[in-house]
This record gives sequence, structure tokens and C-alpha cells, in this order.
Amino acid sequence: MINRDIDTPTPEPQRFKFRWLKEDGSEAAFSRKKKGSFDGETLVLDDISVPASQILAVEAYEGRLVMSFVSPDGTVDSAGFRAYKISATELKLDVDVARSGMWAEMTREKMTAAGRGAWFRTIRCPQCRATLDLSEMEDTPQVYCHFCETLSTVEQSGGILDEHDFGLCEECGMFSRPRKFTIFYFYFLLVVWGWHSSVTNRCPACMRGNAWKMLFGNLPFVLGVPTAVVQLFRCYGGKITGSVAAGLDDANLKARKGDVLAALQSYGRILEQVPWSAGIKYNVALALLQQNEIERAAESLRLALKDCANYAPAYPLLVGCYDELGEQDQLTELRRVWGDDGDEEEPSVEGEPENSGAVPGSLDDDDAWGR
Repeated sequence: MINRDIDTPTPEPQRFKFRWLKEDGSEAAFSRKKKGSFDGETLVLDDISVPASQILAVEAYEGRLVMSFVSPDGTVDSAGFRAYKISATELKLDVDVARSGMWAEMTREKMTAAGRGAWFRTIRCPQCRATLDLSEMEDTPQVYCHFCETLSTVEQSGGILDEHDFGLCEECGMFSRPRKFTIFYFYFLLVVWGWHSSVTNRCPACMRGNAWKMLFGNLPFVLGVPTAVVQLFRCYGGKITGSVAAGLDDANLKARKGDVLAALQSYGRILEQVPWSAGIKYNVALALLQQNEIERAAESLRLALKDCANYAPAYPLLVGCYDELGEQDQLTELRRVWGDDGDEEEPSVEGEPENSGAVPGSLDDDDAWGR
């Protein structure tokens, strides 16, 4: 088995100011800024110190960060803060590189102690440089990073051009090229006025309905109309062009409308030009599942994992297919490879995933900031 270097360079200590976020995700604007730092091993937030190995998930958005971590008492907690004098995105990347390297080292030690060190294998994400644990998994042309949520073709050509721009749409959940859109409403009711603004990461087709609602919702008060018009232009003019994946938006739209045969034909034309694409084969499976074609969906998901052994979006769907089909032997082997023993218990104090091929705890809806 190939073992890639997992040693990660220690970044220069970063010092910054921050303010805690309130439960609704808003910033405590009138509170005093506190001091924070990250030295490549420990994130310090005022009087709280969190080792990188204890941080289970980190999300960054417009200067704000939300993270879940293992507390000293072994429980999982979450916290959010607004960072100043530092890029929140860069801080997240540094934390991800550090914690992923620590997890990989712990996995190496654990597997070596169990006499399975030869099966330990890692790779660096081509986009964010986090260490991805691929132990027990096949060596495939693509790799998925659950830290930056990108699918990359490694060592061989044949992937979609600019594939790091592709991912799952927040609205429809399909593999596409989502973009950030702003949802903005302004209102004025006699002596009461205000606005609501949020950012969503969706494929252009999924944004169209919201863009029209935003336009008509803002017409009575005018001020929100320019933002709505811009979003309308972006969602209708944001189709994929000049790429082998140019038909992906239309194929996804056909699949969502129930025209599965036409969608499969469009996916097939793309796959004829792209040797490997776990994301497209994942979409094929989603389309087949709409028609209750469970066996064919399971086959497409297996093909997706042959392109990218650790493609996390495909894993739970394949587990569901095997369970529905009664394929217990294949289900048991799949869970073994992914380090999933079906145990719902809390993570250990060390925060070490049993196999980081499985995605460590993601932030759920209760932990997210203002939605």
C-alpha cells in the first residue's frame, strides 16, 4: 500500500481579535474584543484552549467561524466567533490541516499497534492540503475532501475542468456547480423598517424561484429590487458553459422534474467524455432512486466509489440501498471499510475518529449561525 507523507508544516503562530457569537449567530457587537491565537496545535480563545485534535468540525462564513469540539469532560460542545485582523477562511484551513494531520498520526499509531500498519494510507487534499485518511480503501483516480468538500482527480488527467468549483447544491443536494447567492428583503411599515439578508450556496436552477420571490417581495419598497435583479441575472446566466459538464444543469433539472430517462441520457453523454466522475454517478443514483430503482442505484453508487473510494455523499445512500435489498454481507464489508460500526455513542475524549475515511461530526442545524 502506498503511504504518502502526512507531516504537516507548523504555521507561524497567528494572533487575532474576536467576539463571541450569540445563539442566533449574530455578533455581540458592543462586547469587548478578546484575544485569540492558533500555533498549529492549539486554538486559544480568550481563556479557552482547544487542541486541534479535539476539534471535530469547523465552518467559516463572512468572517465568522463555528466549530464543534470535544470538551475536557468528553462531551461535544460548539462555539462561534467573529474573527478580526485575520481571514476566517485561512484560519479554518490552518486548523483543518493541523487537526487532519493529528488524526492521521493517531490512526497510524493505532493501526501499527494492531499489526495493520501496512494498510495505513493518506493523501493531501489538492485544494486545502488537509490530510485525508484512505486506510482500508482502494487507490482510486479521485479523492474527496470532507474538510473543503471538494472532489479532485489526482495523479491522472480525465476529471472535469475546474472540478474544485463543483459540489453539492444546498437546495437539491445534487452534484453541480453551486454559487453563492444573496437573499435580501427590505421592508418599511410606517415607523417600522428593516431588512433580512442571508447567503446560500446553490446551483443557479435552484435559485430561480427564490430570485423571483425576492423581486416581487421587494417591489413595494424598491430598495431591495437591485439586489433581486442582480440575483436573477446570475441564476439565469450562471449555466455551465465551455466544459464537458455543460449539460449538467439541464440533466439535474430533468431529474428533479421526474424526467429520469432524459436525465440519464444527458448524464451518459457527459460520462462518455469524462473517464472518472463520482459526482455525476452519484446524481445518476439519485435519479434512479426517484424511480425506486434500488438495485441500479446501488450499482451506480458502487461505480462512484470506484472512481472515488472515499466519496462521502455516496456512502449513506449505498448503506440504505444495501439495507433495503437485504445485502447484509456487502453492508457489513462497506461499513468495515468506512470504519462505521453503527455505534451512536459520543466521540471519545481524544476526538479520534475510528477511521477518518468516515466523515467526523459535522455541525448540525442547531449549531449553525443565523439562517
